[in-house]
Amino acid sequence: MSENTIDPNDLTSPGTIDDPELERKRAEQAAVREAESRQSSETKFEELRHEEEHERSEAAHIVGDVPPPREE
Repeated sequence: MSENTIDPNDLTSPGTIDDPELERKRAEQAAVREAESRQSSETKFEELRHEEEHERSEAAHIVGDVPPPREE
């Protein structure tokens, strides 16, 4: 067996042990991860919105650059 074998008895889940400090740390870490996740999602949304605005602006310029019809 490898040295990295994990003993399932060493693993804990929130609420399975009575250690308020450990629970506080876990809650704090979860809150940080949640905030980072939300910030990342908002940043991605903002980037997508700016990209779409840029594409619309470029399309408007292209349409505006079309010369008038020729008179034959």
